[in-house]
Amino acid sequence: MEYQNPAAVGYTQKTDYQSFVDEEFIKKNPDSWEIIKLFSDSPFLTQKEICLKLNITKDQLKEHNKKILELEWAQEYIVNSGIGKKYWNNTVIPAIINGKANAVIDEEYAYPDRIGFCPGLSCQFFCTFCGRNYSAAYEREFGNKGYETFKQIIDETPKKLNNNPYHITGGLEPLTFPRIGDIVSYGAEKGFPMEMKTNGFSLTSEFIAKQPGILDLSVLRISLYGVNQESTLEVTKNPKGFEKVKNNIINFLKLKTKIKLGLNYVILHNNLDDVLLLLDYIEDVNSESNNQVDFLTLREDFSPEAQDLSTDERRKLLNIFKEIDNRLKTKNLNKLHIDYGYALESIKQNRKSLESLKRIDHQEMRQKMFPQISIMIDPKGDVYGYHEATFLDKEGSDRYCIGQVSKNKSLEQVVKEFIKKPEGVEALPMDISYLDAYDHIITILLNQADSDKKFGIPWSEGPVKARIY
Repeated sequence: MEYQNPAAVGYTQKTDYQSFVDEEFIKKNPDSWEIIKLFSDSPFLTQKEICLKLNITKDQLKEHNKKILELEWAQEYIVNSGIGKKYWNNTVIPAIINGKANAVIDEEYAYPDRIGFCPGLSCQFFCTFCGRNYSAAYEREFGNKGYETFKQIIDETPKKLNNNPYHITGGLEPLTFPRIGDIVSYGAEKGFPMEMKTNGFSLTSEFIAKQPGILDLSVLRISLYGVNQESTLEVTKNPKGFEKVKNNIINFLKLKTKIKLGLNYVILHNNLDDVLLLLDYIEDVNSESNNQVDFLTLREDFSPEAQDLSTDERRKLLNIFKEIDNRLKTKNLNKLHIDYGYALESIKQNRKSLESLKRIDHQEMRQKMFPQISIMIDPKGDVYGYHEATFLDKEGSDRYCIGQVSKNKSLEQVVKEFIKKPEGVEALPMDISYLDAYDHIITILLNQADSDKKFGIPWSEGPVKARIY
């Protein structure tokens, strides 16, 4: 099976699920129908919460679950029809279908599914929201040392994981890694789809000529920090950031590679109106290159200090998203797929209930994290349990380093040793800053499993077939 990155190739178009639901079943089983709808929109509801919402007993819920499990249309409805479909398809099901979530819950070893390489030695930007230590940079020697470490991990990775890509990301800017092309090529030669997130500043024609392995990527996503010189400078503090990145994107598109090229943009309270300007930006890029950007990922601000978008702001975004749909019919934008992310999906679907991004507080963090599912690795070989803990010399982040890969120690050994340790990490309030959106969601998922098990209705007795491993 060939791996397909949802952000790059687009999601399955929503079906009119009302057309195939069993109306007779719904009339006879109104509570079952409520459970189906609830899980369609809210994948992380616990069985206890369902009982309280519907005012039913545990035994009654078990009977409803049995009925729902037998209904193929209901299973399809749950995972594909509601505002929770991105959670279901992008995160929940992939974490469960291979048994990795169960391994975490049972404190058993499993090789991680998501392996993040954070090879960057420095960064050209000083973004206001970034969690990095601005004065920190790796010594040049970690270019070769890091390459050997990443190469070792690729060699050790079970082949059965070849549908699940490595993701090359920050920490620091990946293109500052002197052997970035070599590591991309090496992974691709071994049959692993390689995808990378970058600020795009170094992605010049000259850089690609020196690092031709970059062209072996399957997906390349460039983060935009503004739609013009002024807004980009305000965020990045780099006066060359806007013009250089835009030119790099144009020239890269002119190469007409098979790489899925996408852009990422974070929607903030003060830049709602800039979202439409993004389309002007992409239209310019497409026109000048005589090619098209494949996808755009729009995200809410997920920094610890971020405030949720207000109801008025979300209504405004709904109108903006409608205008985007109209713009996508034009010649230079007609191939662009837009991924609205987890929380923005409810706005796109014009739901009455507008859910914000799901987050936890530090008291809900898991002491042993979930290295059976996801880990991050820096050029030193240090392995971290959370995405945002990988920043070099970030205060307190070393507490979330679970071990170090070396010539004498494999990633498998690091994970096994950590799982066997009796103690974990006691979270402090500031530790929330080490988690990205994925870390929050996986934690919520695992906490849900623990809660359901404790309540007496584990996933195996729940209403969702996709959660049963």
